[in-house]
Amino acid sequence: MRKTIPFLVLLLVVFSLFLWIISPFIQPSAAATNASISVSEVIASGLQAPLDITHAGDGSGRLFVVEQPGRIRVIKQGALLSTPFLDITSLVLYGGERGLLGLAFHPNYEQNGYFYVNYTRQPDGATVLARYRVSSNPDVADASSATILLTISQPYANHNGGCIKFGQDGYLYIGMGDGGSGGDPQNYAQNKDSLLGKMLRIDVDHGNPYAIPADNPFVGQDGADEIWALGLRNPWRFSFDRLSGDLYIADVGQNAWEEVNFQPANASGGINYGWRCREGTHPYNSSPPCNDANFLATLTDPFTEYSHSEGYSVTGGYVYRGTRYPNLYGTYFFADYVNGKIWSIKKLSDSPLTWSTRTLELDADFNISSFGEGEDGELYIANYNQGKIHHLTDPSGPVDLAEALKGSQKTASSPWADTDEVITYTIELNNNTHTTFSNAVLTDTLPADLTYLAGSFSASNGSVDDSQAPQLRWSGTLPPGITTLRYQARVKSTAKGSQNNTASLTVNGLSALSLSSSVYVPRPKLNTSSADFVLPGTQPNQLQTPLLDSIDCDTCHSAPIYDRWRGSVMSQAGRDPLMWAALAASNNVVPNSGELCLRCHIPNGWFAGHSQDPSGGLMTAQELSNGISCQLCHRLVDPQPPLGTSDQASAIDALIRQNLTHPIPANAIGNAMLIVDPNDNRRGPFELAQSFNYHTAYRTDFLGQSGDAVTRSRLCGSCHNVFNPLLSWDASRNQYWPNSGTAQATAKSTPYYPIETTFSEWLQSDYATPEGVYAPQFAGEKPDGIVRACQDCHLSRATGSAADSGFNPFQRDCRTSGCLPTHDLLGANTWLPQLLQVETWRLNALGEKTYLDQNQQATQSFLRKAATLSVNLLEQGGSKLAR
Repeated sequence: MRKTIPFLVLLLVVFSLFLWIISPFIQPSAAATNASISVSEVIASGLQAPLDITHAGDGSGRLFVVEQPGRIRVIKQGALLSTPFLDITSLVLYGGERGLLGLAFHPNYEQNGYFYVNYTRQPDGATVLARYRVSSNPDVADASSATILLTISQPYANHNGGCIKFGQDGYLYIGMGDGGSGGDPQNYAQNKDSLLGKMLRIDVDHGNPYAIPADNPFVGQDGADEIWALGLRNPWRFSFDRLSGDLYIADVGQNAWEEVNFQPANASGGINYGWRCREGTHPYNSSPPCNDANFLATLTDPFTEYSHSEGYSVTGGYVYRGTRYPNLYGTYFFADYVNGKIWSIKKLSDSPLTWSTRTLELDADFNISSFGEGEDGELYIANYNQGKIHHLTDPSGPVDLAEALKGSQKTASSPWADTDEVITYTIELNNNTHTTFSNAVLTDTLPADLTYLAGSFSASNGSVDDSQAPQLRWSGTLPPGITTLRYQARVKSTAKGSQNNTASLTVNGLSALSLSSSVYVPRPKLNTSSADFVLPGTQPNQLQTPLLDSIDCDTCHSAPIYDRWRGSVMSQAGRDPLMWAALAASNNVVPNSGELCLRCHIPNGWFAGHSQDPSGGLMTAQELSNGISCQLCHRLVDPQPPLGTSDQASAIDALIRQNLTHPIPANAIGNAMLIVDPNDNRRGPFELAQSFNYHTAYRTDFLGQSGDAVTRSRLCGSCHNVFNPLLSWDASRNQYWPNSGTAQATAKSTPYYPIETTFSEWLQSDYATPEGVYAPQFAGEKPDGIVRACQDCHLSRATGSAADSGFNPFQRDCRTSGCLPTHDLLGANTWLPQLLQVETWRLNALGEKTYLDQNQQATQSFLRKAATLSVNLLEQGGSKLAR
């Protein structure tokens, strides 16, 4: 039977379209005088109807802007590229609320090149979800690579939703409107068999063309399997908090209320946000089931809403997680499309869930169609009708200058020099933002044993002043990119040892960074190169997937795993001031020998190829803070598994060993000669179910918890045997002697000069025997009290789970299901946790005080159990003697 739309509904449709048409001409009121944010900074203009902004997560720092007619544009290094990343205007039905509406890059985009778009197609206006792939040019997609994943018919021209995002679980979330018209006349939002008026959730990494996550709420029961949440009118823009994984859904209202909904990261699916029974928290429709009190009690209200006396169409935003504006950190920003108002609200606690008061931050003078998030956590706003992209900033600052200038460095033309030699110093100030910093001043004072060469001070921009030499001064602005300064100095005849000098930079009077360089006088007698320190195993730049930041592991793992590792000496190995002192001294006497230190202490950077500078100057802050990272150990391959053994990764490991360019000789253990899986195949003492899609986990003997102690301890021995590869045993001389040519470990196993032989000494101990040693004080919760492998003592055995409760972890009981290996990695170093809390140390870890203090206390307790002292008092001739 033909149905007619009630006249009131028809009026509402007309009114909604009227707002869309006239909104460019509705002038918002003036900006608040005491606003805590600013949107005055425009980073791009000349766009056509921009309505989505995102990044690729590939480290490029680019922003991608969706233009509604069907193009994706690229903002690269502060400039809008003329060539679109993708142009599918011929496929897109554009106009009103239709067009190219959403863009999301695959979490593994850097490796697979996949990205996804949501558009309304010609000629019928159906919603299409399609996958594309980047071409050989990283700034241009392959337009012929389209794969259609999902097509959804649209009954009307409006309420198409269009936003798509990947969650931290790796699944793709798709916001779908209720199909349009007004008032959801077909009640699609409450119909579990319809995909309209829903939040969908699919697995794009499995199935053909996609799979359904097993924990989607309607799998195996009535309702479409793709549905994650329901009861939405038009979720135009939603976002995930990059830190917590919480989901914020802004749902455009009907004729009275606009709302923003919230779903915590650990929530299960099936949440019903109430439309069309409710508009915001207010009754809208009383048709069944909206007249059922029991049903209404199951609905979830928005955490904030506003009436049409304040605005007409909500535009969802993001939680600010950038580093430049600490006053904004953790605040959720959202806006109204029609009048340009921007509000803020902040989650105050999780349990109970509480919020700050919604605050009007700014009345912008343009229509806000979308917010976007950069790779660095900075927020951007799409100015729809004026075709601009604005940066959301805090006008009071301060900017995190250390982050903004990351990658800046000071280098000398040579790390060594003889007297009367001329050294050229180069300072590179790397502004990796889109902002030009004004009022920048750099000062550099030469040490007493260097003489400045008059007139040699130059800069690529700004002004130099050498009138007060040996103090040099530069001033100017720092535009995006690199500003280069150079000067020369001659080594005096009195010079000896390290000649250290530091350049200091301020911006607007604020300390920004210090850059140091050191030259050692005289030049060393040895003429070693990096080739002398090439050792067997996986080499730099051979990993297909880089070693990830260990903060990624904190997403799921419990305190006994991540928190204990974070406080351990291993996690802080890249910040250890004693290591840096030893590295500098070693490089001064034996050129390039720092290579050996860096491969052990900062493996993430070493495998990334950042040890080309043996002083460690190319190591990034992330690599330094990771030390010996989670992924390093959990991607290790046993170089020499015992014959006849097999585990879950045996086939993969055999292929990796076979393809090594630098095979490890038999019984060569030490010097961080490691074999690392080139792909992100993780290993451990337990396996993970295949249904866990975040990462793999193979059970291997090398990282096992039981079995052969030598195999397990060999993992530790990979680093805890240290030899000098420049000296090997010469039987004819009956002594250690310098190698001729490069390190011979690349060819065969040679007795090198021993520096530290912890693993070799362990091999000769009772611990390495099948019987082990009964030491219950170290065995933790192990019921037999026996310790054998290094890990049995240094990763204390406990009961509990390795993941947070929200991930349904397996409980380890040390009896039937194995032990929980607490990642405290205890040893004898109680000093380092204190050193790392000295504010003046350039690599201090003041922000990790809780972890460090906990490790120090645990280490002290560990040492107290390491030995006992018995004293017997004897009396002899009236005197007491100790024995």
